[in-house]
Amino acid sequence: MLAATLKSSGAAYVAGIELHAASAALARSRLDLLIEGDITAAAVPFARDEFDYLLFADVLEHLPDPDAVVRRYLPFLKPGGKVIISVPNWRFYTVLLRLILDRWSYSDAGVRDRTHLRVFTRYSLESFVRTSGLELIELHRNHRLLEDQTHIGRVGAIATRISNATLARWMFPELLAFQYVAVAGKPL
Repeated sequence: MLAATLKSSGAAYVAGIELHAASAALARSRLDLLIEGDITAAAVPFARDEFDYLLFADVLEHLPDPDAVVRRYLPFLKPGGKVIISVPNWRFYTVLLRLILDRWSYSDAGVRDRTHLRVFTRYSLESFVRTSGLELIELHRNHRLLEDQTHIGRVGAIATRISNATLARWMFPELLAFQYVAVAGKPL
């Protein structure tokens, strides 16, 4: 879906790497180039300075060494190019409440996804960007009222909008941030 959105938004060339065969089969028709394999080790045909953007969309938290992966792909980014990273926020209030109340459990999706190997908060994401040799340009927060929004209905959607306009923006921007999106630049 992301590749299709990028293409429909005017991206001239979109390449991607996908580990899972079923997902790769689906993505193949939406990308100009799809490499099926492990992002940490797959052979890639990319040229130095080939891309305007590198996008790590909800992937780094699944990797044993996310810094090594970002460093691996940085040579393919043009000077002045941007790296976009999205990660779940482990300081999201429902995650913290579960820890405080000793009700921790993994889930099949969301912040507590059982496949997450790395934990990110605003501070650790900003630190990660710096230690990767990048400069943070922007940091966006995707706010939610509830971690799982699949069954919130119309009233829940309205409550989320009200929360985003009030509590999330002015009082608890970090605790209501379900996800962070960092835009970073490669120093010239």
